[in-house]
Amino acid sequence: MYPRRNSGIKSTLLPDGYLVLLNTKTDWAHTLNPSGALVWEFCDGVHNVQDIAAELVAGTQSPDAAQLTTAVGDLVRQLVDENLLSLHESTTRL
Repeated sequence: MYPRRNSGIKSTLLPDGYLVLLNTKTDWAHTLNPSGALVWEFCDGVHNVQDIAAELVAGTQSPDAAQLTTAVGDLVRQLVDENLLSLHESTTRL
């Protein structure tokens, strides 16, 4: 599955690396830590959860890729549940 950011979501990157997401349809806000902000950036409909985790492993030199993949999957599911992301069967070139 390929996560993609939903329309109507505005994002604001804060100076400390945190990212504020605002759903303009519901006026509901969510804050992501710097790692979550990186995950959000890769939720473009082109990368799947494993791709996103691999990018984070490469960028952070994390020794536990399996644990990071699980964490990315958990975050993606949470963001889908909160209507910030949607999942697609195949890649979507934007």
